[in-house]
Amino acid sequence: MSRMGTTLTIALLALAVAALMALPHASAAITARDLGTLPGYTSSEALGINAAGQVVGTSSDMESQSRPFLWDDGVMTSLGTLGGSRGTAHGISNTGLIVGESEDATHTMHAFVWENGAMTDLGPGVAFAINDQGQAVGCGYPTSPAPPCHAVLWRAGGMTDLGTLGGHSGSAYGINNAGQVVGSSLAPDGFMHAFLWQDGTMTDLGGLPGYQFSVAWDINDRGQVVGSSYGDDGTTHAVLWENGGVRDLGNLGGRAATAFGINGAGQVVGISFSADGRMRPFMWQDGVMTVLPAPGDTGGAASDINEARLVVGGRYLYAPGATPEAPPVAVAFSVAAVGLAGATFAFYHARRTFRPR
Repeated sequence: MSRMGTTLTIALLALAVAALMALPHASAAITARDLGTLPGYTSSEALGINAAGQVVGTSSDMESQSRPFLWDDGVMTSLGTLGGSRGTAHGISNTGLIVGESEDATHTMHAFVWENGAMTDLGPGVAFAINDQGQAVGCGYPTSPAPPCHAVLWRAGGMTDLGTLGGHSGSAYGINNAGQVVGSSLAPDGFMHAFLWQDGTMTDLGGLPGYQFSVAWDINDRGQVVGSSYGDDGTTHAVLWENGGVRDLGNLGGRAATAFGINGAGQVVGISFSADGRMRPFMWQDGVMTVLPAPGDTGGAASDINEARLVVGGRYLYAPGATPEAPPVAVAFSVAAVGLAGATFAFYHARRTFRPR
C-alpha cells in the first residue's frame, strides 16, 4: 500500500501525559521481527510497507549520515542519495515505486521517486506517499524556492499546487489509488486542519468537538482517512474520518494518540501514550486498540499496515496473529496541554521523534 507515510514544515505536536489507567496488555499472538540496519549504521526506522511486504525507511549512524532503504525478504538495500549525506524513504506503492527525501550536494532536502535502481529528483521538498499510478504527494515549493511549503502532487513529471484552506502553508501525507489526497493545511484560525483533496477541491475535514487542530496522515482505497485531532477534553486523539463524520479511536490511557496508517480492511495503526507516560505502538480494529509488543519494551510508533496485517514501525516488522485482546476501559482524564505549532517541516520532525511524522 502507498503511504505517507509520514515528513515537513507544518506543526510541532507537543504531547502531555497523565497516569490514570492501567497499561493494556499486548496479544501474545503478535510477533516482532528486527529489520536490522544498513552496514555501518546503528539505527533504522521503518516508515512504509506495501502489499508484497517490502518495507522502506531510513537507516542512520545517529549523527550526520542516513540513507533511505528498501527491505525485501530479509535483505536491506541502500537507495543512495541525491549527492548529500542524508535521506529517508517514506512510502512505497504496490508496484514498487518509492518516495522520500534526500539531501543534494548543497545539503538542500529534495523530494525523490525511486524506481528500478534509479532515484529521480522531484525538486526541493519532501514526498511522503505514492500510489500505484505513480502519483506522489508531499510538501513542495510551487511558487517560490523557499518556505512556506505547500501540499503538492507530482505526476507525469509535473508538480501541482493543491492549495491551502486559507492559510499560507500545508503538506500532503497520503494518497490512494483513486487520486484522493489527505494532509494538513493552515486555516484562517491559525491552526492546522486536516484536509481531503479531490478533483481540484480541498475540503476541511474538521475534527472532534471542540477541536483546534487536526491532521490527516493516510487514506485507503475506500476513502477512510486516519489522523489525529485535538478534543474539547484538552487531549489529542487518534481519529477516523468516514461517511462524512469523525470517530474517536481512543487511546492507551495517556494524554495523546495519533493514527498514521490504515489498510483496505479498516485496520489502523499509530502511536499512543500509555498511563505510565510511555509511547506505545498500537493497532486498532473493530473498536479495540491493542499494544504492539516492541522488543525490550522500547515503545515507539506503528507507521504503516498492509492488507495482510503486517505492520511496520521503529526497526520492527509486526506480524499479528489472532484477534487482538481488548485493553482496559478508561476511567478518567486529567488536564494537560496538547498543542500544534510551528510550520510544515516542524511537524515532520515531531513525527520522526514521535515514532517515529
